[in-house]
Amino acid sequence: PDAWIVSPETSNTAPPVVVVHGIQRQAGEMAFLLRRRAVETRRTLVMPVFTPNHWKRYQRAACPQRSDLALFALLQALQAEGTIAPGRFDMAGFSGGAQFTHRFAWLYPDAVGRLCLAAPGWWTFPEKETAWPYGVGRGTVRRKHIGLTLQINLPRFLNREIVVCVGDRDLARDANLRAGPAIDAQQGPTRVARADRWCKAMQKAADRMGITADLSFKYLPGCGHSFARCATSGRLDRLFVTARQVRAAQHPPTTPILERNAA
Repeated sequence: PDAWIVSPETSNTAPPVVVVHGIQRQAGEMAFLLRRRAVETRRTLVMPVFTPNHWKRYQRAACPQRSDLALFALLQALQAEGTIAPGRFDMAGFSGGAQFTHRFAWLYPDAVGRLCLAAPGWWTFPEKETAWPYGVGRGTVRRKHIGLTLQINLPRFLNREIVVCVGDRDLARDANLRAGPAIDAQQGPTRVARADRWCKAMQKAADRMGITADLSFKYLPGCGHSFARCATSGRLDRLFVTARQVRAAQHPPTTPILERNAA
């Protein structure tokens, strides 16, 4: 896929942050709203663009078009040209991007560091009795291995900082929220309820396996389902892009380079 890249002129040794858009494909807006935070932390941001004509169900990561493998190809290209350093990267996602992000990190836990998951419409739960992508049970014949992979990866997936956040006013059952008797019964009626229920399910799974999970749930005050509002009023920008491994500043912060990269 194409990508928006935010590259501060002075960078540090922290890993890049991959930020994934929702189904409105607002990667450019996200780049604009997060640019100042990139300067403050001197971290490079990579924002892939999963266009609707090629990536209709990119949120599932292991979708028929394999958006997960496309992201790996993009990152390898950026590493080869020296835009980002090789190694693990942090991830953050909003709405459909949070759907992609938690599934991608669960499939490839050794590739990803810290996670920030903001207001996804629905989740994959650690339930063996529920088929993928709603749980980690056996799904269709073509995707029957995905649930088993997630079951095996669950301990390693939980071995990281995971921040879940949602606007305290994100209560609407809009047209983009997957709804129905089955998913409502499993996950709850709203994004707020679903985020809370997923966190509790993951904490319960961690307790069952004897894992000390670094899992937190935060409300974004006064925010509904708007990335711009969450980033500017709810301080989601600080949750998405954290200051990690920052060296002492040699120069004052400078304006980041904002560009769209064709990969």
